[in-house]
Amino acid sequence: MKLTLMGNEAIAYGLLHSNTKMVSGYPGTPSSEILTTVQKIKKDLPVYAQWATNEKVGFEVAYAGAIAGVNAAATMKQVGLNVASDALMSASFIGNKGAFVLIVADDPGFNSSQTEQDSREFARFARIPVVDPATPQEAYDFTKLASKISKHFEIPVMLRTVMRVSHSREIVEIDGNFEFKNTEGNFERDIPRWAAVPRAGRLKQAYEQLERLDVIREYNYNELIKPKIDNLKGTENLIISSGTAYGYVKEVLEELGLNIDLLKIDMPYPLPVDKLKELVKKYNKVLVVEETYPVIEEEVRCENVYGRMSGHMHQIDEMNKERVLEALTKIGFYEGENIYKPVFSVDNPKVRKPNLCPGCPHRDVYFAIKKVFRPKKSIYPSDIGCYTLGINLDAIDTVLCMGASVSMAHGFAIADKNKTVIATIGDSTFFHSGTAPLINAVYQKAKFILVILDNSTTAMTGRQTTPERATSGEVDIKKVAEGCGAEVMEYFYKPDINETISFFKEVKKRFEETDRPLVVVSRQYCVLDKERATQFLPGIFATVDEEKCVACDVCTTQYVCPPMAYNERGKIEIDPLLCIGCGVCISGICPTDAFIPRKDEK
Repeated sequence: MKLTLMGNEAIAYGLLHSNTKMVSGYPGTPSSEILTTVQKIKKDLPVYAQWATNEKVGFEVAYAGAIAGVNAAATMKQVGLNVASDALMSASFIGNKGAFVLIVADDPGFNSSQTEQDSREFARFARIPVVDPATPQEAYDFTKLASKISKHFEIPVMLRTVMRVSHSREIVEIDGNFEFKNTEGNFERDIPRWAAVPRAGRLKQAYEQLERLDVIREYNYNELIKPKIDNLKGTENLIISSGTAYGYVKEVLEELGLNIDLLKIDMPYPLPVDKLKELVKKYNKVLVVEETYPVIEEEVRCENVYGRMSGHMHQIDEMNKERVLEALTKIGFYEGENIYKPVFSVDNPKVRKPNLCPGCPHRDVYFAIKKVFRPKKSIYPSDIGCYTLGINLDAIDTVLCMGASVSMAHGFAIADKNKTVIATIGDSTFFHSGTAPLINAVYQKAKFILVILDNSTTAMTGRQTTPERATSGEVDIKKVAEGCGAEVMEYFYKPDINETISFFKEVKKRFEETDRPLVVVSRQYCVLDKERATQFLPGIFATVDEEKCVACDVCTTQYVCPPMAYNERGKIEIDPLLCIGCGVCISGICPTDAFIPRKDEK
């Protein structure tokens, strides 16, 4: 059966068609659609597919299922793997009974991530096999392959996708007559394996791990690599590639008409290094093209092997055909013109900065914080989420990783006692990794303000359900923060800037009286949340009285609402197509009250 699928959707079908019974993880672009699609297509199948509070929890939930004998998978993006790495390193020694596929979506080029890391390197570090699909079709096929390898060798297997595979679409051939085989878990007690402790138990597992890798290496060569080697033409030079990089190389060779052997590696680790080095010696020059770290290149490196380590490939950012061509030119495989050079250019193009949505309550909170806690006398640590875009309001000073706003607020409060520290974090991020640092700050009596921007959804990655919303209040942020020992204030957001400023003035007074962290739970909504937003938006649309507008820039540089821009007369105007009708600008943003209600509101 043929379906037009995005790479992540193809992975979801691959999971179900591998009889995967448990899928857990944490949303993060570019991985989020995998679990979401499983939830959509599983219908009445007995499949567990739920978001966890963070990647480590998601990994451990799914891994327990694999230990109990059912096929399971965990999904996350590359920075999420950092969070789950503690569990991964031990799981790689222990192994599993049912299949366990660790799906990690990398983000070359920093498109939506704070790091550009290559998870194949993590697989090599953890000593688990990793498969690297190049297309949505391979995303489907390799998901089933990863499950097969994992179950057969009783080892976690990583499926490493990247943004250009996850978010591209292709006509994918999938099993049309598939029937899901429901396997009930049956945990078999095996204390020496499942509860192996240092030194004797874990040492034994370490040797077993190496033995497994040797067997998988042979499997990789015989089943995946040798059939491709047998089809090589035996030209003077060779290119070795994998994943999305292979697609770029293949197209460049075809478009340039170059006669160069091309070997695709489907499983970059573990590699049959000795056999590949024997192959490499048969060629004059060998170029390794991979994304993003030199994982394969390091394994097969010889005098005639070139790539990132030799300086012939770019070091950072996404792969593209022009970069492949540059490498071919450097190594001497090509001497012609750059056919991928743009035929036109635009000098100093205007770049639109990412911005909070029109009507987003985060904007009002940040604006109020800056009004009450002036920048020169304050420090604003923040976290990972759509509220990070508050940086455009100059209301964010630091962004490190999930949950770090709380820990760094603690650190700043110690290091710079002359400034007030006001940290911001989202509700999903707080559940993900904010509670542990808050407990740490409470028992060490750190003094700072933590504002939890609670819009009851994981907004940045697709508005996935949060624990608080899914349990209808059984899990409550206010109670959690109080349980951590913090003093807590609660604000029920109103689209009136004066109300928000007044509340934060009360926060300032309360903070002066306390000797521990003060948590503010700001109950808000996401303007893209169809279920809740209409309950809160008043439908008051704004326009500008140009006679009152003095071009003071408060609305464009301090409030920064996207519909607001200067017109040809040097006055602010509001784009009616972008205005969402929150009416906040009318409530007191402008010093001269230039914003007024639009007459044609309906």
